[in-house]
Amino acid sequence: MIASFAVVVPVYNPEPGLLPLCEELVREFPTVIVVDDGSTVEIEAFDGLPSDVVRLSHEVNRGKGRAMKTAMEWIRDHRPNLEGVVFVDGDGQHLVRDAVAVAESCEKADQVTFGVRDFSLKRVPFRSWWGNRWTSIEVWLLFGYRDLDTQTGLRAIPKRLLGELLALKGERFEYEAGWFGLLHRLKEGIAKVPISTVYHDSNRASHFRPLRDTLLTQKALFGWT
Repeated sequence: MIASFAVVVPVYNPEPGLLPLCEELVREFPTVIVVDDGSTVEIEAFDGLPSDVVRLSHEVNRGKGRAMKTAMEWIRDHRPNLEGVVFVDGDGQHLVRDAVAVAESCEKADQVTFGVRDFSLKRVPFRSWWGNRWTSIEVWLLFGYRDLDTQTGLRAIPKRLLGELLALKGERFEYEAGWFGLLHRLKEGIAKVPISTVYHDSNRASHFRPLRDTLLTQKALFGWT
């Protein structure tokens, strides 16, 4: 068990795989937090969550970035002795063993750590491949971080950066894009851990809105927020 880390799962209209994911996560992490970001349908996965999972809720959908911040605020106030946080998407794309590997890397290096997928595989949807390729080039040119999976949701942070990330602007998907500029300004490196490349039904469960969220992401990258 990664005794010093919490794991956060932001969720909006969760998939059926949320329950088995959380059942496995509670065996590996002392604190598991699910943030219901204003889901509009009742899904049994919420009622069936293990009793030791912390469930936080937004009355309306406020965005993934806000859900991540809600969880970090709770950790700051209720788990001050933890040494870090790992974020895991609730759509089935992340395996628990990969979440453990990313947390272990972050703990050992005291450095932000990203889970990096293999985009050379044929099963990767073209939209995902192209979006990641484009933003990876931008992040390299703007901030010097090379060969990153810029859109990965599997990320771990040391506790010392909690305050900086809570203060970072952004409420939706652009929040994660804003990390690069912040970490660059703080002169922080980003460690990388290879993870499994999992897509279900061509990434049907994604709530990313191509036009609006792409524009917001570009604003975050270029500091226009």
